[in-house]
Amino acid sequence: FVVQNMGVNSYDPGVERCTALAIGKDATASGAVMISHGNDCPTCDFRVAYVPSMSHPPNTFLPIWPDFDDYPRFITSSSLSPTSSKPTSVSFAEIYSTTIGTPSTQKKPLGYIPQILSTFSYIDGAYGIQNSKQLSFGESTCDAILGMRSKPRGFEDGKALFGIAALSRIALQRCDNARCAVELMGGLAEEEGFYGGNINTWINEDMEPDKMGYAEGGEALTIADKHEVWIFEICPDDTGEGAVWVAQRVPDGEVSVVTNTFQIGKIDLKDEDFFMASQNVYEVAIREKLWDPEGNVPFDFAQIYRAPMGHQLPNTSKTSKRVGATMRDRRRWVVYNTIAPSLKFDGFRENTWDDSDTYLPFSVKPDHKLTQEEVFRIHRDFYQGTPFDITQSAVGGPFGDPYRGTALPDESPFNDSEEWNGTFERSVAQLWTSYTTITESRAWLPDWVGARVWYGPHSAVTNAFVPIYPGAAKSSNRFPKAFEVGSLLSFDEESYWWNVCLVSNYAARFFSFTLEMIQDAQQKVEGHLLKMTSEAEQRALELGETEEGFKFLENMQQDVADYAMSEWQAFFKRMVSSFHDGILFKRGDDGSCAIEKKMAYPAWWLNFLGPKNAGLSKYNTAEKEMGVSMDEAAGDGAHGFSADMFIFSVAAVSMIVGLVAGWKLPRG
Repeated sequence: FVVQNMGVNSYDPGVERCTALAIGKDATASGAVMISHGNDCPTCDFRVAYVPSMSHPPNTFLPIWPDFDDYPRFITSSSLSPTSSKPTSVSFAEIYSTTIGTPSTQKKPLGYIPQILSTFSYIDGAYGIQNSKQLSFGESTCDAILGMRSKPRGFEDGKALFGIAALSRIALQRCDNARCAVELMGGLAEEEGFYGGNINTWINEDMEPDKMGYAEGGEALTIADKHEVWIFEICPDDTGEGAVWVAQRVPDGEVSVVTNTFQIGKIDLKDEDFFMASQNVYEVAIREKLWDPEGNVPFDFAQIYRAPMGHQLPNTSKTSKRVGATMRDRRRWVVYNTIAPSLKFDGFRENTWDDSDTYLPFSVKPDHKLTQEEVFRIHRDFYQGTPFDITQSAVGGPFGDPYRGTALPDESPFNDSEEWNGTFERSVAQLWTSYTTITESRAWLPDWVGARVWYGPHSAVTNAFVPIYPGAAKSSNRFPKAFEVGSLLSFDEESYWWNVCLVSNYAARFFSFTLEMIQDAQQKVEGHLLKMTSEAEQRALELGETEEGFKFLENMQQDVADYAMSEWQAFFKRMVSSFHDGILFKRGDDGSCAIEKKMAYPAWWLNFLGPKNAGLSKYNTAEKEMGVSMDEAAGDGAHGFSADMFIFSVAAVSMIVGLVAGWKLPRG
C-alpha cells in the first residue's frame, strides 16, 4: 500500500501513532465502561494472543523485556537466556512461544522485578489490551519535554527499566481495577525508571535523538474497569532513573479522547476521587524551571511536560502551532463535535499550548449515550461531512482516496517553501492502522462473560469489528487462528488482517463508489455479530462458570471468527466483481451483465486539472508539430501528472494481484 498517494512519500511519523477514547459508564447506551485504541502503526505486529493466568513459586522474578511492537514482536522460549542468577518465573514470552510459535531476534531482558504468586489471564497485542477481570487499556504516544532524559537499560548510560507496553502487561497480570493499575504502573516507573518509544526507536540509527524524545518521549493510557475510566500520562523524570506521571478520572457521564499529546491540565491532588500523581510531579517541574510555584501561573501538567514543538510532524520546526492543530486538536475536535455537536466547538480554531483545559476540555458529555456502533464510526472518521473532509481534496484523486502520506518528499525543493509549509489533515481513520480495539467492561455480568473486546484489524474504514472474549480462551489457551496468524511480509488468506487489507487497498482506488457498499457490509456483519453474541452470552450464563460454559463460549468465539472471515472474503470478491475496469457492473434480471454506470472522472476534477494537465490529445500533437516537449506545451507538471496516474494505477493493480497470489514482500 505504499502507492496510495501520488507524488508523496507514504510513510511519515506524523500520521502514525494512535487515537484513544475513554467513555464513562453513564455515557454508553449499554452501561458498559468503554475505551478504544486505534494502533496507527504500519510496521506493528497486528496479531493478538491469549496469555493465560499462571501460578508462580515464591521468591521468583519476572523478566522485563524491552518494548517491541514491530513485527514480529513475539519471543520464543529458546531466546530466553537470563544473565542473572535469579530464578525467573514463566514470562509472557514463553506463553507466546506456545501460543503463536513465531521466532524472533529479540534481545535479553532489561532487568527483573519480584514475581507474584498468581497472575490474571489477558489479551495481548502491541500493548496489553484486556484481562479476565475486565481491566482494559488503550494507548496514545505523546511528546514530552523530558523525553530524552532516560534511556533503556542496556544502552549507554541507560537506567530505565520500563516502557509503556511492559507496564500495561504487568498491570493486566496483577490488577483488577483501574486505580490499582495507575498506582502499580506509576510506582514501578518511579522506582525503576521509564523510557519513551519502543526499542526499535533506540536502535534505529536514522532517528535523530532529539526528535525521538519530542515525538515519543511520553505516553498516555486510557484505563477502564467495571466502574471507572482514567487517563494516565507519563514521561521520564529529569534524572533518567525515575518517572513523572499524572492520572485523571473521566466523569461517569463523559467522554475523553487522547490524540498524541498530554491533555491533563490543572490538577487537584486533594480530590482523590479524580486525581493521582507521582510524588515528584511538582518537584521536577521546579528543578527544571518549567514552573514557578511563586508565580501567578497555576500548575498545568500538559503545559509543563509537553514538548515545545509537539508530536513529531513534517516541518514542525516551522509550523508548530498550525501543524499541532492539524495533528492533535483537529482530531479531538472532530470526536467532540461528533458526540456533542450542541457544544459548537470551532474546528478552525488553532489552539495554542497554553489552553490545554480551557477550549477543548479534558472531557465532554455527549448529547446522547453512545452505542458500540457509534464508537466504531468514530474510528472510521476521515472528517466526512466537515470542511476538512480529506476525500474532497485533489490529493485524494478523482475518486476520493481517504488515505494520506507525507506532505512532500524529503528531497522536494518545496521543503523550503513557505507556501508548501505544512501537512495534510490527520484524521482518526488511517490506512496503516495495525488494529483497532474497543473494549467493554460490564459490571452486571460475571467477568468471564463481561470482558469483551471488539477487534478490527487494519483500517477501521474498511474492516468489520469482531468480538473477542478473554474468557473464551480459558479451555484451550488459544484464540481463533484468523486473529493469531499473519506476517506483514507475506499474504495469508487465513489471516483476518490480510483479508481486510485486500478490501482497504482495492476500495481506496474507487472510494467514492465503494464506500456505500463497504458501509452496508459493515452494518450487516456487525449487526449480526451483536445479535449473535447477545444470544450466545445468555446461553453461556445459563451453563454457568463451568467447563461446559467455557467450552460453549470458546465455540461461539470460533463461530464469530469463521463468520467474519467468510463474509469479508466474499465481500472482497463481490466488490471486485462490481467495480473493475472503470465500470460499475450489475447483474440484470435475466442474469445478464449490465453496466450501472461508468466511473468517469468528475467535472470538478477535470476543471481542477485544466485541459492541458488532463492530457487531452490535441496537446499531445504539440511535441511533433511544434517541436516542443509535452511539459512545455502543457505547462509544468502536465506530463508528469499523467505519468504519476499511470504508475499509480499499475502499481495498485500489481499489488492486488501480488497479494492474491501470495507474493512475499522483501524487507527494506
